Amino acid sequence: MKKSRLFAAVAFGAAIAVSMASGAQAVFYYELRYQGTMSSATTVVDTSGNLNDGTVGSANGGTVTTVTDAGTTNPYLHFSGAACATAGTCEQSRITPAVSSTLVPNSAGAGTFAFGASVRVHNGVVNPNAGMNVFQYGFATVGASQWKLQVDKLTPSCRWADGTTEVLLKATGYTLPDNTWVKMKCSRLSATSFELRVTDPATGTLLTPAVTATATMGAILPTGTVTIGAKTINGAKHDGDTDQFRGDMDDIFFHRD
Repeated sequence: MKKSRLFAAVAFGAAIAVSMASGAQAVFYYELRYQGTMSSATTVVDTSGNLNDGTVGSANGGTVTTVTDAGTTNPYLHFSGAACATAGTCEQSRITPAVSSTLVPNSAGAGTFAFGASVRVHNGVVNPNAGMNVFQYGFATVGASQWKLQVDKLTPSCRWADGTTEVLLKATGYTLPDNTWVKMKCSRLSATSFELRVTDPATGTLLTPAVTATATMGAILPTGTVTIGAKTINGAKHDGDTDQFRGDMDDIFFHRD
């Protein structure tokens, strides 16, 4: 997969202006970006310039490793293991950024922001009916704020919640293909507009129509810890309890506009 390294050297707090077809400038403030590099067996490097490296947690032999495919130069992250339903035996692994509190929208949680990742799954390794979490902050509980990207039953979806109102967007009818990179981006485009885009990460081509929704939502200010690849690590549980992601993940990002 061809990836851009345009943002690899962003200084802390710096804004990146990206030219659009209209000639306007979309300004992104990247708070976190993981592009497949690890500085140790348990540390994922943040290339945004904010030094928000991620720590790998695991149970039952689960691992996150940096891998580069033959004939390519760009690394990605691989989450180990195969589909597992036997409690106490399932390989588990997830990444937690050093600082979670910066991964909220600007304007005290009411502004626009986007998050996402590129993923690649492999048939025969994943359970097509499983829940798999990609990137989230907060939990889907009553009264709680959350933003989340997941691929439950191999279908991408995004969720936003302010504790009272929620928006859940799904790429209904679309299933992640075997051994193929897919980019998923969840965006709060305005105070009332939300979008899920699933694209080819190399070309930007839409793989399924963009899904949008309009809703009046207040501040999105999750609490707890941001997690990547699973909602929790609990060696006594199985995949259905942890929503363990299995496969490859790359270009994990959060930015405020």
